[in-house]
This record gives sequence, C-alpha cells and structure tokens, in this order.
Amino acid sequence: MITDVHPAIRHLLYSRGLIPPEEVDVCFERPTKEWVDSLVRPTINLYLFDIEENTDLRQTNMPVSRGAGNATYRMPPRRFDLRYLVSALTTVADDEYLLIYRILATLMRYATLPPSALAEAMTVIAARASAEPARERFAALARAGERTSLDDLRGAVATADVEPAAQATMRALLAEPPLTAKIATADEGPRLIDVWSALEQAPRPSLLYVVTVPVDLDIAIESPLVLTRMLRTRQRGDTGAPAVTMRIGGTVRDRAGAPIAGVTVAIEGSAVETVTGSEGRFALSHVSSGKMTLRITRAGRAPQRVTIETPSDSYDITLD
Repeated sequence: MITDVHPAIRHLLYSRGLIPPEEVDVCFERPTKEWVDSLVRPTINLYLFDIEENTDLRQTNMPVSRGAGNATYRMPPRRFDLRYLVSALTTVADDEYLLIYRILATLMRYATLPPSALAEAMTVIAARASAEPARERFAALARAGERTSLDDLRGAVATADVEPAAQATMRALLAEPPLTAKIATADEGPRLIDVWSALEQAPRPSLLYVVTVPVDLDIAIESPLVLTRMLRTRQRGDTGAPAVTMRIGGTVRDRAGAPIAGVTVAIEGSAVETVTGSEGRFALSHVSSGKMTLRITRAGRAPQRVTIETPSDSYDITLD
C-alpha cells in the first residue's frame, strides 16, 4: 500500500502543481549526501521517515455481510499516518524556493488525494499485474484530471480484470474514510531540523506531509444468521405463561436467485411492514408464533401472498 500511494502523489504534483516532468523529477528516496550529490536535475523528494497508527480513526464496529446462510463480520482496517519530509533539491536557491512554494500550494489544496491521482496509482498496479486493458482504462481516467469522479473510478475497479491481490489493493485505495493528506504543523510530528540532523545533512527548506492510509488486518469471523429473535414478557405479579413476540428476517429473491430491493413485505391484516434493502433482506417485528400470511408487493406487479410459520428455519421468499 505504501509504494502504491507514491504514483498518486507524483501525479498530483505534476498535474495539479503544473510542474513539468521533463524538467523536474519527483522521487521517494532517503536524501543521503551521496544521493543528493548524484542528482543531475531539479528534484522534489518525499522521504518517508515515520509511520504511526492514527488512533483517532480507529473503528471498533465490525461491518457485516450476509450470504449462504452465514453472517461474516470483518475487522475494519486500521489507519496509519505516513510522514514525509518534503524538500526541493536544486543547485540554484531561487529555483529551490520556487519549487517548495509550488509544492506547498499544491499539497495544501487537496485534503484527500483526487480521483485522477488514485487512477494513476491503479494504472501502475494494473501494469504490474500485466492487465493491459485495465491499465489503459485507468490511464485514461488519470489523464481526464478533474473530470474523473470517484464513481468513475469505483466502476473501473469493479470491472477491472486483474488478479485478486491487485483488486484488493485498488479497493483499499478507495476505502472509506478516503485517503487523507495534509501539510502538518510542528506540533503534529518531530521537528524537521532533527530529521535533517539524523540524515547528517545541512537543513533545507522543507515540509512535513502526512498521508493516512488503511491497513487491512484480514480478520473475518463467520457465524450463522439469526433468523428469529423471541421476546417473552410478563406483567408484574402475573404467574401465567409469558407473552411471546418475535422478530424474523429473511431475503426476497427472484427465480434466478438474485436478491430484489425495494419490495414491501407486510403481515396480512396488520400494520407491520418493511421494505427490502439492496441485499433483498427484510425484518419484521412484533410477530406472533404460528401460521401467518405475508403480502409481498413489488412495483408494477400484483401483490403476492406467502404463508409462513413461526418459528421456522428460513423465511426466505422467492418471487415469480
């Protein structure tokens, strides 16, 4: 993930900072004296010198996906701050000041890496996976600049014919919350003069740039779906059998097995009803035990009625 972010930052500086790539290099090297002395062109260097978890963005809730009779809970990604020492390396002081100002103006303008910059990163990922059609599509989105939207990029990733590892990396670049980036203050990291000192270099005008990236822990927990929940209630002082109500849930599908969204599921003769979500799932509360009829209403079609019995092993419904 770290090296996959670098093409996006390089593209951001070239395309939005109006820095000519044929005249200025953008590198991610450790700026030792030997390396600096070997440079033959003006160079913008972003040296990754520190990585730390951003605990303010740590999430504890586990998103759930349902299917095949199971619920899968995934540990959300952790977020890590990548801290870069950003400097402009030239032999002419005025050129150095001009470049550092251009860098500052560009990086401060974008609190998140723009879609076209992320598309450039995905171009490199697709090329590494030898997926030429996908590489060409992402390259076109990168060239489109501000016309490229996140929806365009998500659509390209969803249909990209690349190996699973490359697909996972692309999805991580689009994870929510998005990849944030900022010019940090002295209170948000070590003093840059100390970083230069550790490199045994004379200090130069430089910036502290922080990019926050997700790290997927790849931890998933599978458990059976809870289809029926029962609530037993009894009036205080009542020694009789408790009243029992249930909450049931299932999925509405068509004959091909695809889930159907926007279907109204109601208990016949009752005001209890719900509408299926994007995964075709529904849940009904205040359900009594025994047989009952569900009225299934789909836009543009006559209502269908389905008889079920509660409790049951399944409340899934298949529509004609």
